[in-house]
Amino acid sequence: MDIMKQYFDLIREKVDDAYAKENDRFSQIAAMFGECMENLGVVQLFGVRHGEEFVNELNYRAGGIAPFHGLKLKDLVLKEMIDQKDIDSGAIYDDLSVADKFEQAYDLDDRDMYCLVSFYGNEPLIIELARRAKAKGQKVVGVVNKRSYDRFGGTLLDYCDAWLDMGADDPDTALEIDGLKIGQLSSTVSNVIAQMLTAEIYQYYVRSGKEAPVLLSANINGADVHNDSLTDPYGRRIR
Repeated sequence: MDIMKQYFDLIREKVDDAYAKENDRFSQIAAMFGECMENLGVVQLFGVRHGEEFVNELNYRAGGIAPFHGLKLKDLVLKEMIDQKDIDSGAIYDDLSVADKFEQAYDLDDRDMYCLVSFYGNEPLIIELARRAKAKGQKVVGVVNKRSYDRFGGTLLDYCDAWLDMGADDPDTALEIDGLKIGQLSSTVSNVIAQMLTAEIYQYYVRSGKEAPVLLSANINGADVHNDSLTDPYGRRIR
């Protein structure tokens, strides 16, 4: 059997499942994001471990929607607020004080909302970020692996206004070759989910009769002026 074709077929099946099962939630969440952005709010993104890939799909890239901002642990390392070794060990996800450091490092605003990405949805830090947002009356969207989440009982989703499912198995492996589990599903599926959200947010603006704040590639003449016109109203809050 062609192992590459086997993986491709499996990913296609998972993406088809995500579209079929999450379709209504895509529209709901895109509307939540769009309403936040129209009110000069920013969608603050944070991902645990491989969840950072979802953040990178949405955060300031050509063809994307401008008012997203990634809360990134590497920024705190550069500012000497945390140590890289704590990220490498995973200890950082148990450290609730990181939520304070994000507030110190970034220009966060009460008009913002949060999109939090975690395979398990049970890390103390991500729960703390969700709890603080809800305490301020801000909306929270979760992207989790529901099959794993069910094992832990209520955690991140207790604070979410809406959520999306990565749809992977646990452990997150895709294929078996000679008795070995190889490859992953959740990152690829969740990255496609992120881009489907981008498309649906664009449609939200079109249906509202408004121009979507779509970023242009730096290779296009005039892109810097165009992109600055989208980000300037937010000051330092986007990049």
